[in-house]
Amino acid sequence: MPELPELELLRTALTRYAAGKTIGTVVLNPKRAFVIRYPPQDFVRELTGRVLDRVERRGKFLLFQFRDGGVTLTVNPMLAGRFAYCSRAAPPLPATCFVLQLSGAEDIRFLDATLGARVYLTPDPARDVPSFAALGPDALDPHLDETAFLERLRRHRGELKNVLRNQAFVSGIGNAYADEILFAAGLRPLRRASTLTPEERRRLYAAMREVLSHATVRVRATYEAGGHPLHKQDRSFLLIHGKGKSLCPRCGHRVSAVHAGGESTYFCRACQR
Repeated sequence: MPELPELELLRTALTRYAAGKTIGTVVLNPKRAFVIRYPPQDFVRELTGRVLDRVERRGKFLLFQFRDGGVTLTVNPMLAGRFAYCSRAAPPLPATCFVLQLSGAEDIRFLDATLGARVYLTPDPARDVPSFAALGPDALDPHLDETAFLERLRRHRGELKNVLRNQAFVSGIGNAYADEILFAAGLRPLRRASTLTPEERRRLYAAMREVLSHATVRVRATYEAGGHPLHKQDRSFLLIHGKGKSLCPRCGHRVSAVHAGGESTYFCRACQR
């Protein structure tokens, strides 16, 4: 699932490539248009001719803003939603749901192999997009200092991994980076937030900022070095997530994995207390 670091790359890259370009045509794949929560014929009509101004991010949502205002294209990629930016002459990409054909013979293509993504076209995302209005501050928001984080954390008593992934607590963190943050903080994912000491709470905040900041830089650097196309994710640099049965890079103990509800949690039983 794309999380804050990957979505930050998409935000900056799509703005850099597409700002100022006009949407000449919108092409829908009728077999995959289910992801669009808007009448398909109106979706095409409303977007055609608009000039893209910038792409913004709010938590795990991407928001495409246009120079004439009026509407915002709001995308929640969910598990498998991806964006590709390419020449119109590029070969078709599997699982394409829709294509924004831009001036200059370039495309923004949205792909989703599982059809779990949600795409909205609305003048007011807070009103029309489920859960948008309830989003907490971004996990890397400069205004979310340690004091503000600790105050928000006092309201949550559940398991730490669930707290970090609660978008109403802070937004932008998903399954993978929750594992990484808790590993960096030396805290076990299933431990309850209500049991943390003041020092452990401060450690959790510091780990969140450090892990996400580092990952954002790393993801962008890998992409700009040509390591992978925009619609692919490279998380080989992660220390604990996805490393089941390997050895903990901190203490050498074997990494544990818990699988539940279609998702996996990775942690070290020896050094995450």
